[in-house]
Formats: sequence, C-alpha cells, structure tokens
Amino acid sequence: MSGYFKLVDAHEGSYRIKLVAGDGTLMAVSTTFETKQDAAAGIAQLREIAGTGPVVDQSRDSDELSQATDSARKAAAS
Repeated sequence: MSGYFKLVDAHEGSYRIKLVAGDGTLMAVSTTFETKQDAAAGIAQLREIAGTGPVVDQSRDSDELSQATDSARKAAAS
C-alpha cells in the first residue's frame, strides 16, 4: 500500500494533515487549518511541493547528504 494523507481534528475545531507511509509510519504533521477546505488545499500544495521541491539541508552534517545525493544522481544517469 502506498502512503496517504490523513485529515484529523485539531484543537478548537481546526484540522491537521498527517502524512503516513504505506507501512503506517507517521512521516509528517502539518500546521493547523481552520476549515476542511483549507486542509484540502494544503494537501494539494503538499503534493506539489513533495514532487518538485528541493531538499534544503541545514543540519550540522549537511555535506554528507550532498555527497549521497550526488552519488545517487550519477548512478541514475548511468
């Protein structure tokens, strides 16, 4: 099974989006949305960002991710 978005109730009548992997692992939790329509728009935006957005690594060992990404790109091009 592929991953999915789960719409859940948050505090004071608002909503959150949870991104869940196919094995049930919670991958991400969104900010709150005032309405279900806003949450649905948030899901559409997440889908677009996830498919096209770059990785911005601001961790202390960011050079390791850069090296791994470069290696994966070279292997895919071969």
